[in-house]
Amino acid sequence: MRVAAHQPGYHRHLYYFYKMAISDVFISLDHVQFARSEWQNRQVFVYEGARRWLTVPVRGSRGPIRAKVIADLSILPSHWNRIRSIYQDTPHFDTYEAALAEIYGASWTYLNDLCDALTNVVRNGLGITTPYLRASDLIGETKATKGAMLADAALGAADAMTKTSCDSFVTYLACSNPVSKNHYLCQPSREDPALAEYQVMENRGVYVRTFDYLHPGYAQAQHVPGYPFQAELTAYDLLFNHGPKARDILLGSHFERRPKLYPIGVK
Repeated sequence: MRVAAHQPGYHRHLYYFYKMAISDVFISLDHVQFARSEWQNRQVFVYEGARRWLTVPVRGSRGPIRAKVIADLSILPSHWNRIRSIYQDTPHFDTYEAALAEIYGASWTYLNDLCDALTNVVRNGLGITTPYLRASDLIGETKATKGAMLADAALGAADAMTKTSCDSFVTYLACSNPVSKNHYLCQPSREDPALAEYQVMENRGVYVRTFDYLHPGYAQAQHVPGYPFQAELTAYDLLFNHGPKARDILLGSHFERRPKLYPIGVK
């Protein structure tokens, strides 16, 4: 069983959904520490000729992602107005307009719920059927090191899917290949400094593997002719522009459900 995990985020980009699509079960790491100035409550949009952030303000700087309360709901209608102004003339904006208008018109309390609502529309648009589980429902709060925590989450997800103990043949999809030496899974573990975090996972029966990923290029109709391609925008950028063809653009028209995997450090 191939298990992938990632922190939830506001308007996640395509890598997030590619990782989800090639896994058998996907874990939203909503129980980990919220990090400011990252992607959990913001995303880049291109408007007024530049890449700019749309950010959802949250209360407090500490605490898990799942507990982050949106500080100012009045920001959401302004985000929707901005998104609509950017994309309203793209070929498939109308397909998703009603779903997004409903999301942006709702009264959300938690950032996590807003992010999952946006994620679910993209999942459906890309035809991704991989089960989506929240880590907070699997293992709750933990003081385990990163490797131990991810191993527990992966095994818990496998157990939840198989309804039985699954202590072998669980593969964790870490990230795209190759892995940097500075990657957190390659760092010494506080649990055992003689081991890297990925080795802690493998000692617990979770095999850590990487995969090939190349951000796709595609036509972006919202830009003026000749404007350079903009990568790592919201996944809606692909849906708005290409609708039913978006899945093939992301995954490849000959997409294999079980792409080749590599041990860390091996290509």
